[in-house]
Amino acid sequence: MEQIYQMEYRGLNIFDEISTVELAIDEAQQTLHIFDPGEVVVPIFNFDVSAYELSENFYKMADILRHKHILIAQDSTGDFTLSNWLVKNNVYFYVPNKRIRKYVDGCIMEIVDVKKEQSLFDYYIQRV
Repeated sequence: MEQIYQMEYRGLNIFDEISTVELAIDEAQQTLHIFDPGEVVVPIFNFDVSAYELSENFYKMADILRHKHILIAQDSTGDFTLSNWLVKNNVYFYVPNKRIRKYVDGCIMEIVDVKKEQSLFDYYIQRV
């Protein structure tokens, strides 16, 4: 059975209110699932380039996870930078009443057909 870790992260949302983000960490799949009803770490749309990009709050949270050696292989040697950490892991963002976004290989894409995405957890799909 897969080992899934759950944790919470608190940060400021877009209204400068403290909000909680729920995380499910799947180390075997190198995947981080983020349920973010308060929109604390969700990707933001950059109108200059007409694409989504990772938010500053996400980078702060990811850096904390990296320093705690979450989703870092035991055989990693040397200084594991934040950009290395991001490239090696996949991230799913779940926001209520909105589409699910996936960060993989440095790109953010929206998941239109949830049934084709096998690595999503029913626990999170039901909440969205």
